[in-house]
Formats: sequence, structure tokens, C-alpha cells
Amino acid sequence: MSAGALELCRMVLLAALPQEVRPFLRHRQARRRRGLPWPAWEFPLEAGQGLLALSGLGAGAAREAAARLTGQFRPHLLVSLGFGGAVTPELQPGDLVLGEFFYKFDPAVGVPEPVLVTPPPLPLAEMLQSLTAAGLPAFTGSLVSTPNFIHKARQAGPLRSLPYPVLDLESAALAEVARSAGLPCFGLRAVTDTAAEEIPGFLAPAGESPGTVGLREALSWLVADPRCLKDLVHLWRRSRLAASRLTQALTVLLPLLATPKTIA
Repeated sequence: MSAGALELCRMVLLAALPQEVRPFLRHRQARRRRGLPWPAWEFPLEAGQGLLALSGLGAGAAREAAARLTGQFRPHLLVSLGFGGAVTPELQPGDLVLGEFFYKFDPAVGVPEPVLVTPPPLPLAEMLQSLTAAGLPAFTGSLVSTPNFIHKARQAGPLRSLPYPVLDLESAALAEVARSAGLPCFGLRAVTDTAAEEIPGFLAPAGESPGTVGLREALSWLVADPRCLKDLVHLWRRSRLAASRLTQALTVLLPLLATPKTIA
């Protein structure tokens, strides 16, 4: 994407971790984009180009990446995507949740704070219908961003009355950046852990500061406590399922979101 073609960057997709988007990047034969502070790839859309970047974990990292990238590339749409944790039992591993509502939630405060969002150019109902027609388990629901990984059984009680709530760390920050820039925002999360499952304790520090979680981190956890192996294998399997579902969903939705009509 040359400097003269920046206007053709129709949408920017932001995820936190490479595990969330590797299958998508392979499927779209995305090309690595150099010269940015974040790992980023370009991929073709029906009209112009899309850009996918990895912000790292957390609201601060997501906010900085979104602000810089939307300012540089002036996309027509900002997309938040990745994994999420279910809060209520209706959602199962691999289920897809389209963000109808966005919230910030600090357990110390105890009340979810709504975040205003400029809706995407295609109605969520149409996107949901397209996903279900493709055989994908999908729902419209609530994307709830927390300052770090929380213990759902102890801390997520105030969220259980929300429609299909899913926890993440970044979506609310991206929605805020998009709204301040006058951009539509779309959020998509694939469930990795059910309402009855908690994020393993050794992963909690990763949610407290920006960064990534990869092989080096996994090996360090195993060296410190070999009992982590069972949890790591479980997370790996769930992550593979969730990443596959995200790829399938984007394969269905991107052509709809990127038509000249929706991005005009």
C-alpha cells in the first residue's frame, strides 16, 4: 500500500494476539506491511485494501494503535476482533458474538459503563443472518472490556443481566477511538472459555499490561509449574476453534462490509 494509495485502505482490523488471526491471514494470503510500530498485514477487499494489525493486550495498547492507524490510513470502518470469555451459560466455545452493545467494567466499581459506538454500515441483523445461513453459531450481544482478566464467578455478577455478555480487554477502547474519529465500529468475538471456566491464574499477569502471549511465555510457565500443561493444551484447543470461527465469520462478512455501497 503506497503512500498515494492510502485512501484505498477501506477498513482497519485490530486484534490483540497473533493466535487470534493466523488462520485468517493464511486464508487471505495477507502480505506483511512494513514500517509500522505494530505487526500488520494488508489484504485485498472488493474495493481497495484492508489492514490488520496486532495491538497487543489491553485497552491502552489498543487505544494507541487504533488512534495512530485510523489517523494514518483514514479507513471507513474500524473492526475489533479476537477471543472472548462467556459470562452466561448460553454461549459455548466457538460461538461468535457481534457487538450490539459495548461496555467498560471495573469490578472495583461494580457497574458496567455503556460506551457509545457509531454502528457499522451494514445492520447487525443482516450480518447475523448471513452467519447463521453459513452454519455458524452467532449472536448479537454485549462486548464488555475489563482492565485485566477477572474472576467471573466472583466478579462478573453485575454483567449477567446483559444480553450475551462476552469479556475482552480492548473492544471498548476501540469503540471510543472510532467514535471520536467519526468512524463506524464493528466488534466480533469468538468464545474461548465458557461461563463456568476461569482464565488460569498464571495467565492473569498477561492481562495487566500490554504485550503478547506466545511460545516463550508458555515455556516459562511450564518451567515454573509443569502442572500448567493441561491448561495450556486446553487453551490451545479452544484457541484453534475460536480462530477458525473468526476466519469463517470474516470470510462471510468482509465481502458484505467492503462493497462499494457500504463503504461509500
